[in-house]
Amino acid sequence: MIVLKQRPLHYRLFLKNALLMGGAALTTVLVSLLAMLMFSFQSLAPTWISGFEDGFRGFPEDINHTELWSERAKLWEEYPSLFERAALYENGVRVADFNRTPRSPLPSAIADLPEQLSFPRVQRLTTLDEGGQWQLYTAVNASLISDYFDQLWWKLLGMAVLGFGAISILSYRVQIALSRPILQLIELARTVSEEQNFALRATKGPDDNIGEMVDAFNDMLQRVETRDVQLQSERDRAEKAQVQAQTLASETRAANQRLEFEVQVRSKVEQKLTEFQAYLNAMINSMPSVLIAVDENACITQWNDEASRLSGRPLDLALGYSLDEAFPFMHKYMDRLSLALMERETQHIERVRYREGHMDYKLDMMIYPLHLKGTIGAVIRIDDVSDKVRMEDMMVQSEKMMSVGGLAAGMAHEINNPLSAIVQSVQTIQRRLKPETPANQRVAADLQLDLNILQQYFKRRDIPKFLDHILTSGNRAAAIVTNMLQFSRQSNTVLQQASITDLLERALAIALSDLDLRAQIRKERLVIERDWADCTALQLPVANTEIEQVIFNLLKNAHQAILDRQTDDDVVGHIRIQCQKSSHYCIIQVRDNGKGMDASTRKRVFEPFFTTKEVGRGTGLGLSVAYFIVTSHHRGQLTVQSEPNVGTTFTIKLPLTQDNPNG
Repeated sequence: MIVLKQRPLHYRLFLKNALLMGGAALTTVLVSLLAMLMFSFQSLAPTWISGFEDGFRGFPEDINHTELWSERAKLWEEYPSLFERAALYENGVRVADFNRTPRSPLPSAIADLPEQLSFPRVQRLTTLDEGGQWQLYTAVNASLISDYFDQLWWKLLGMAVLGFGAISILSYRVQIALSRPILQLIELARTVSEEQNFALRATKGPDDNIGEMVDAFNDMLQRVETRDVQLQSERDRAEKAQVQAQTLASETRAANQRLEFEVQVRSKVEQKLTEFQAYLNAMINSMPSVLIAVDENACITQWNDEASRLSGRPLDLALGYSLDEAFPFMHKYMDRLSLALMERETQHIERVRYREGHMDYKLDMMIYPLHLKGTIGAVIRIDDVSDKVRMEDMMVQSEKMMSVGGLAAGMAHEINNPLSAIVQSVQTIQRRLKPETPANQRVAADLQLDLNILQQYFKRRDIPKFLDHILTSGNRAAAIVTNMLQFSRQSNTVLQQASITDLLERALAIALSDLDLRAQIRKERLVIERDWADCTALQLPVANTEIEQVIFNLLKNAHQAILDRQTDDDVVGHIRIQCQKSSHYCIIQVRDNGKGMDASTRKRVFEPFFTTKEVGRGTGLGLSVAYFIVTSHHRGQLTVQSEPNVGTTFTIKLPLTQDNPNG
């Protein structure tokens, strides 16, 4: 490569053009060869197979094709470079064959023939008679058709060589003609450099690009000559400037005094800037949001106190470090940071989950590119929106309850009428089957029927059990309808002042009797803790029975969660009922250490008819009814926090006052 660069310009241009044209000629030859091969594969090979097959057609059905094969053996001489192999099959069995490739013998049976041959080989299997007794198999290799194209190949190669030679000679002559003026310019430049004679000029040839280059070279010489004259005059001016320098020395001393004053002013400005920087840092550190500034390499340049709290990394161990090293949580968002830096567009990432210990947080993240000339960087702001997300979930849940409430009311009214008829009919049947009823005795006497024997028949056939089952199922369905109506009813409950601790005591007493909690307490399998001393004298505007129902449903849910966990884990159940008072709310919490819920179950826990229990153990209305009683009837809040195999906490917030007590 170094030797080539040292060669003259026209030589290098000629060599490059020669290589380019040689490559083009070689490519043309190769493309022609490939075209001939494709023509042989797609056209000649199928045509010659058909010509070979025609030699076996047009004969009577009773002709012996084996003898015909021997008579047509001269066909192999007509196509010496075409056929790779051929075979004659009688009833699927090979009886004669021709094979140029003995390493690949022909199969004895048609069933063993390959389905397809690799390029550039073509095969065909043809039935020679209408009865399907004789079959002819032929295989052609297009690459064997060389005799037909040998002379054409040599002609193409000769034409390519002659064309390459002619174009190379013409190119060489043209390149010498083009490079001659350039060589003259080079010689003139060397003479000017050696003699320092800037008055020399180049002779202009044709008015083309090279002529323009000669004009530009002459203009350059003219300017250099002018600059040389100017330098001479500048020397004279320099001597005068030396005299002026002494005069400027005194002026410089005066300027130094002014500069000293400016330094003092600058020091005061820097002090103000330092104080302002401290003020800005105080503002940034007082913000509840995480603020992180990074440069173009994602290295941290600003780190506020909230960032230290969330990441657990102090300021001195964060500045100058890479963002994903100082705050590993940001590692999976480095691509969004790079996108903001490159495209200079704000990136917004919502509802990012961040776990710290046993607490889950929802974070919103904004990445702002810095719009400062000459500076590349970004500011990252992270906000804790966990409370906002919980509030949105509550609003969505409330809207869902309202929409489902109307549907529940319609279903309840439609089911209630036929259900009442079923229950009343079953009760009537039971009454009319009792032998001690006088009316039943009179009808039985008229019909000469023994009611005692009839009762024995009913008992043996379990008819009373069936009727009891129908009645029990009907009553259970009626309870579901009642819950549905309660779920869908608008808030028209009359709220009265009541002691919240009395309501908690009554709800707990009902739970202890109905849920058989005392048995587990006696077995030391369950502990119930009361903590409502702060609310002993607290009076709230509530509907007594409704709040008792809510507490009862929560205790029932806690008891079932503990039982579910005790089937897999030998733990002592613990239920804690706590009541506290805040500035605007009475806060009641029912906490258990039961099986807990995952995130998907927790989101649907207040939906009507949603239950994780097996069929027959729950209706899925208990928590949804409790939710509506608290939110719609009492204008409060009901939320849940849960973690699998840790426990669940239901929190009720009841307002201390109601703007519309009857609303």
